[in-house]
Amino acid sequence: MKIKCLSNTGAALRVYENKSFKNNELGRFGSTGYTEFGLPIGKEYLVMGIIFGEGTLDYLIDDGGYISAYPYPLFEVIDNKLPSSWFFKSLKNTDANYPYQEAVLGYYELVFDNTHYEKLIDVEENACRIYFRRKIELEEKLKEQCPF
Repeated sequence: MKIKCLSNTGAALRVYENKSFKNNELGRFGSTGYTEFGLPIGKEYLVMGIIFGEGTLDYLIDDGGYISAYPYPLFEVIDNKLPSSWFFKSLKNTDANYPYQEAVLGYYELVFDNTHYEKLIDVEENACRIYFRRKIELEEKLKEQCPF
C-alpha cells in the first residue's frame, strides 16, 4: 500500500474531528491545531502497518529513517493493494502505554510482538532493524510484481 502526503499540520486534521477543539487542545488524532508533522507534502510512502483505534487509523511509515504512525487524513492512498505477507490482530487493551489501539495490520512482528510498536516509537535499535528489514523485503516483492 502506498500513500502520498497531502497535509502536514494538526490544523488540517481539525475538519475530521468529531467535535470542536481549541487550537491548544489534543484531538482524537493526538495533535493540536498547532502540531507540525514535518512530512513533505507530495512525498510518497510505503505503508508498513495500519493501526486502528478510537475511531481513526494511523499509517506506520518512515521519513528519512524516522519511523512513526501518522493520521490517515494527512494522506491520499495511491496504491491500495495490501501485501499478502501481512497479518491482522484485534486488540483489547493489551498495551498499557497505547490503550487506544483496537487493532493492528502489518508485518509479523508489528502484529504479534506486543512491545514492537512501543520499541519503534522509542527508537530501539533492534525494532528499527526489523522494521527496515521487513520494508526491504516488501520493496523486493513489489519489484518482482512490477518489472517496470
